[in-house]
Amino acid sequence: MLMMKKILFLMQLPPPIHGASVVNKSIQESFLINKEFESVFINISPAKELSDLGRVTFVKILNTIKLNFKVFNLFRKFKPDLVYLTLSPHGAAFYKDSFLALMIKFLGGKLVFHMHGKGIAAEAKKSRFKKTLYRAVFKGVDVIHLSESLFYDVEPVRDHTRKLVAIPNSVPTPPALTVGRDESIVTFVYLSNLVRTKGADILLRAAALVPAHLQDKFEVKIVGKANDKKYADEIQELLDNNAFDNVRFIGPKYGDDKYLELLSADVFVLPTRFKNECFPLTILEAMSSGLAVISTQEGAIPTIVESGVSGEVLEDCTPEVLAEAMVKYIENPEYLKACAKAGKEKFYTHYTQQVFEENLSSTLKMFASRA
Repeated sequence: MLMMKKILFLMQLPPPIHGASVVNKSIQESFLINKEFESVFINISPAKELSDLGRVTFVKILNTIKLNFKVFNLFRKFKPDLVYLTLSPHGAAFYKDSFLALMIKFLGGKLVFHMHGKGIAAEAKKSRFKKTLYRAVFKGVDVIHLSESLFYDVEPVRDHTRKLVAIPNSVPTPPALTVGRDESIVTFVYLSNLVRTKGADILLRAAALVPAHLQDKFEVKIVGKANDKKYADEIQELLDNNAFDNVRFIGPKYGDDKYLELLSADVFVLPTRFKNECFPLTILEAMSSGLAVISTQEGAIPTIVESGVSGEVLEDCTPEVLAEAMVKYIENPEYLKACAKAGKEKFYTHYTQQVFEENLSSTLKMFASRA
């Protein structure tokens, strides 16, 4: 009988709640992963709130030192066949994670990085020191990324003698909920954290640019948590100044309440310009809920949303361009239904948790078994 491979998972776990921590939590709770491997999970995130991300504090430095000792001792005791690390691509978090990676390699460990962000190629291009450090960190390491369209970001620094594979993220299928929907209007919903680079203000400005004769044919709902008071005040001002009273701020929603907002909408809008955007889980949640999508050419979004098939992927997401995309859906209900149907079918083919866990399990077995 073959012995189960032992894997030490070093990953960011909630809180705070963001794309990588949500996916990592699903891995930690995966029946298949825990059935196929002898697993130990360690939370490597020193942040407890979204506002803490990227900030360097004395408490976080102290927690990082404690984490290094914990990983060092556990590695020697557990003796894993493979160490799985969700490596942050840049910033202070990269230096924290790179120290862990170099320590594991010093101890003789075998590593795989699972990337959830981008920006490495740009950082390496700006600095010879950073490029050298990246190459040292990636040497001898297999890499999992979210899409083949993101491979370019690690190409300048990765070890080309090791494997680079793509495993798309996943989200749970929507809960079975009874939802009332007003078929006479098109509901556009934004659902994400309220930060400027995610573009909630772009949606509100676009709503005001939709021609007056169409204003009674749609509504806009903004769903999310505000962490930046200045930006939250700007959003509120845009809401207050809306002349047609068809935009609403709902606030943060989680669990079934979040899906109630999605299932009662028609089009999901994410006008993101977030520099680290790779594979937004909110788009997957929207597709699984049967929504058409409007988003931007950030990260792997163009590989998730097929422009003209399951949604609109905008190259230049100004309020004017977004308003045109909204009008297209308002005036063409059959097109809206076709995009929604295509997106839902693609989700159930490519982005379910079963597909993700099976792909991850087979990939980790391959990496853990190779010399």
